[in-house]
Amino acid sequence: MVKVGVDAGTKSYGVFVLEERKLYEFESSEVRENPESFVEFLKELNPEVGAGLSGYGLPVKNFKDLTDEDIFLMTLKKEGSYIGMSSVIRRIRDEELNFFTIPGVIHLNTVPAYRKVNRIDMGTSDKVCSAALALAEFGEGDFILAEIGYGFNAFLALKNGKIVDGIGGSSGFPSHLSVSAIDAELACLMRVTKDVVFSGGLKSFFEDRGEEFSFEAFAEWILKGIYAMKAVVDENFVVLSGRFAKEVKKFIAERFDVKILKGFESGKQAAEGAAIIADGLSGGEYKEIVERLELRRASGCIFDYVTSDLKKFFFEKLEC
Repeated sequence: MVKVGVDAGTKSYGVFVLEERKLYEFESSEVRENPESFVEFLKELNPEVGAGLSGYGLPVKNFKDLTDEDIFLMTLKKEGSYIGMSSVIRRIRDEELNFFTIPGVIHLNTVPAYRKVNRIDMGTSDKVCSAALALAEFGEGDFILAEIGYGFNAFLALKNGKIVDGIGGSSGFPSHLSVSAIDAELACLMRVTKDVVFSGGLKSFFEDRGEEFSFEAFAEWILKGIYAMKAVVDENFVVLSGRFAKEVKKFIAERFDVKILKGFESGKQAAEGAAIIADGLSGGEYKEIVERLELRRASGCIFDYVTSDLKKFFFEKLEC
């Protein structure tokens, strides 16, 4: 039984085949330019079940049942702008491959509603995948997961193996590529569009100053995210994942008990975690992890927790 996990990363797409313990990687720019070829590759793998490619997340649902509204909620891209991941999702749906969506942190009922107020990104679906992989590796205790990617950082708090809070990449602290949470006064001075989310990170800061990128400075922002999660889970065990985990480990280890998430050591942990979730959803070896994370109980919509007085400032009516 072939089980596949797919992660649509900022820099690259990863496809992990669980049985082979093998990763296939594609530049994100290549997938954007030729989504048909990518989906043909998935078809050739002939997966019995797959999971991933869910962006901001969606309660567990088979891709063949996805509506255009569902695709918008996963990508925040309107009809007519089907490029990149949204185009891949539509093609998988049309080909009727047996793929399932994965919730984001905001969809999980293990996170109290009051922690979700005015949040959309508390940790996208790929961060939930990394959490699933961490449970497979470290068990069901309490820990903080810090995902340090090429584009974004994210921080999840886990208690008894359940996700209870999260700070998403676009709502947290400055990362390698992204400005992340933006000063509201700065936002008032800008034409804030989706492009801003992928700009203004520490990479740009050091390039503007003609300086070498400082992983020590980078690690300080990561520490701020970890300490924020300690308000919810008072735990010193921290799991680091993502592209830059090794570069920042020594700075984080000065204050915390730190382990790097190895998983199956393919180098693409979110794809590995998605494959674990695909296996669990199909009743396989990792079904207890899916049950522990309560993924099938996930519900709601990314706009559910935006207060009514803020919704009036939306450019258009956004409801689920």
